[in-house]
Amino acid sequence: MPVRTILYTIIVVFMCVSILTVTHTYTFITTPSSPPRSLLVEISPGTSAWEISRQLEAKGIITDASMFMIIATLTGKVTHLQAGTYVFEGRHYPMDIMHILFKGRTLKYRVTIPEGCTIFDVASIVAETGLLTREEFFLSAQDPETTAFFGIDVPSMEGFLYPDTYYLAPHMTPKEIMGKMVDRFHEVFTNDMLRRAHELDMSVAQVVTLASIIEKEAVMSSEKPIISSVFHNRLKRKMRLQSDPTAVYGIDGFRRKILSRDLKRDTPYNTYLYGGLPPGPICNPGVKSIRAALWPSDTKYLFFVSKGNGSHYFSRSLSEHTNAIRSMASANK
Repeated sequence: MPVRTILYTIIVVFMCVSILTVTHTYTFITTPSSPPRSLLVEISPGTSAWEISRQLEAKGIITDASMFMIIATLTGKVTHLQAGTYVFEGRHYPMDIMHILFKGRTLKYRVTIPEGCTIFDVASIVAETGLLTREEFFLSAQDPETTAFFGIDVPSMEGFLYPDTYYLAPHMTPKEIMGKMVDRFHEVFTNDMLRRAHELDMSVAQVVTLASIIEKEAVMSSEKPIISSVFHNRLKRKMRLQSDPTAVYGIDGFRRKILSRDLKRDTPYNTYLYGGLPPGPICNPGVKSIRAALWPSDTKYLFFVSKGNGSHYFSRSLSEHTNAIRSMASANK
């Protein structure tokens, strides 16, 4: 066969292969995957890019593992595909999938912790994600090793699991989840707050404990500094705080109205029975309650009673307080 014919044949074959390769590549890149349902892909640390490609192909997320590998290599992403748990749903082009793996956009669970939640509540909210059980989280939150790990001088993590919205990843441990909440607390508790706590001769734990009581007592944010002033005034006079929510702290799932018999519960948190602040917070307060604990209103009030509409009547003396209670009782008849 003449050399010219051989060269011509080689060129034709090369062009055909090139055209087929370009066509296949173009088709691969421009054809999105549309799985009929959400697909969960777990990529373990240390998994090679080739194994990841085969796993994606087996799940039906991509159509060609070899082509995915070639593109990952050409784009420089082949050694940067991250481990994690991913969810793929809807239409995804191969380059989209590669970008998701490259950026490590793993499955995340959104949880919102409302202000005033207790560790019982937080444990229930976290458990709803299915990441771990309520008991696992709760027991860890009460473990002295956990508080020691975070350097918190209170009986449990109560008070330092800052109420906010968090995004949790699969396989997170209770400490890792609490770590996000504690980090957020330290962001909120500013240096100005720390200086103010020193001015009041209060530790951070004492401030958060007082803030947690304010959080439970106040309905209206505008009253928080006034309620705080009542507690500050009582502490200065060495009067018991006599805060109803402290008496029922520790009762898992408590939701009913606080009764007179509840105020007699013998627990170190019960400020009807014991003077000073409780040994630790009774909930996880928000920033407004923390600020109120640090900057109370300048009042002479020593008592307050609910008006039944979210607001309170504040009194300077016991006789005035007694009259306010009678007035409230008469108004509710």
